[in-house]
Amino acid sequence: MFFEKRWVMIVCIGFFLVSFSTSIYFAISNDSTGYVIKVLAERSFPFENIILEGIPGLAGPEQVKIDQLRKQAAGIGMFLLTGVNISDARTYFLGYFAPPRDGPYWLGWAYNPQDPEMEGANIEPIENYVPAEPAPAKNDEDILVGIYHTHNSENYTGDDSGRKDHADGQGDVVAVGKALAETLNKKGIGTVHNTDINDKEFMSAYSRSINSAQKLLKENPTIRILIDLHRDGLPPEVGKGVVRLEDKNMAKILFVVGQKNPHWEKNNQLVKKIIGVGQQKYPGLFSQNPNYALQARYNQHLSNGAVLLEVGSQLNSPEEALNSVEPLAEVLKECLKQ
Repeated sequence: MFFEKRWVMIVCIGFFLVSFSTSIYFAISNDSTGYVIKVLAERSFPFENIILEGIPGLAGPEQVKIDQLRKQAAGIGMFLLTGVNISDARTYFLGYFAPPRDGPYWLGWAYNPQDPEMEGANIEPIENYVPAEPAPAKNDEDILVGIYHTHNSENYTGDDSGRKDHADGQGDVVAVGKALAETLNKKGIGTVHNTDINDKEFMSAYSRSINSAQKLLKENPTIRILIDLHRDGLPPEVGKGVVRLEDKNMAKILFVVGQKNPHWEKNNQLVKKIIGVGQQKYPGLFSQNPNYALQARYNQHLSNGAVLLEVGSQLNSPEEALNSVEPLAEVLKECLKQ
């Protein structure tokens, strides 16, 4: 029995190493080595678990540490190599993966927490959909930014408050949206915030949030940037993304671009513009590589200025997420000025 378990363990470790080595090979061959190194460094992958595995004579405390590292490696390894998030049951199915446009050509890097969301059969086809150009802004009171939430219930749990990942109703992410709207308005950027609850039935949330997005655009035709504000969802083993700026811990900001949209390149141009300004003003706050979802659109077909923006993940604290609001607002203001 002992040798059978050891044999199974060796096979599993061997498969993991072969898969990992293959992924690195494809990453290097596709000129994305720097991206691989960057992500691995950010995720603190526990290579020591692989090195120490199977060494005889370990004391009790050492063995406990190795067991903890093994669980951590399993969570991170599954996330990186297959895109499966053990904290998100939707990712257990291959239908939730899409090949990336940029970066390494293997499954793990294509993972998006909402990729692709079930947008519902009642949404019109968009093969020939042409979004309307925003109306000219005539005065300082015209609305330039609209904010809504497809997943209103998303919470931040990194403050050890005991709150759940999702609230019954409005979650912490809505408070972040409110703070962003208030901050932009104080900076002279007319902003409206829609708080319609869209995720009572989580898997069909986009069937509802499209109504919120269309309502914002119809009532405020001068909107230049339409933000679907979320927070990310990550395996606990991966760890949260935080950057220290202005003596504050801030949640990192990530953009997701839906490519099931004939005009996705225009949305992508805006995203790249925001990231570029953000990198100049607040280095490290914005993830430099957006996530691309080949089989999703995230309502971005409605406007060439529509973006899906994730402020941190459930592993961040509400304070870290709110600390990111001021610099995010400043970057959006700068982009609108340009």
